[in-house]
Amino acid sequence: MLRKILAISLISVTSVAAADTLDIGLSNTTAQFKYGVPSSLAGKSEIYAELMYNDANSIIGGMGLLVANDEVQVPGLTIGIGAKAVAASVKWSPSRKTASAVALGAQVRYELPVERRIAFSGELYFAPQIITFGDADRYQQYGARAEFSISPQMQVYAGYRKTLFKLKNSNGDAVLINGPHLGVQLSF
Repeated sequence: MLRKILAISLISVTSVAAADTLDIGLSNTTAQFKYGVPSSLAGKSEIYAELMYNDANSIIGGMGLLVANDEVQVPGLTIGIGAKAVAASVKWSPSRKTASAVALGAQVRYELPVERRIAFSGELYFAPQIITFGDADRYQQYGARAEFSISPQMQVYAGYRKTLFKLKNSNGDAVLINGPHLGVQLSF
């Protein structure tokens, strides 16, 4: 029953011609999974859900919308803006901290015009204190990656990502990931 409700919900906000994506990114200390469905708002827009955990037993999940479109003046360039809601349970000595935020962000992706199999992308999401809740004052995520398209349905990538919450009444940041990662993105 839940599966039918989810399918009907996703169909109502997606376009028919585009494909769903599954993104799996791994580092030495983290695993991230992201599932996206196309949105009919603009060219390459998507609605997505993501989950990441690390070896310190911290976990963060979120849902978001990225509205993206190709830039006509620069072939291969796609620019998007979006928002996402995140919630986390972070291991922080001597106890766990919980935090959530509504972050605004941007993404830029550039496919080389001559060789459409190679692309570079970067993203930045930020939530200031006013829209960060729980044990945190601020949320921040940024990253960059190089992508190679093996086929129209599969891309591999390597990149750098940092995700953190600035905790209240603390001198430190709760960093969930800070470093290189490898991954694969599947379209179906």
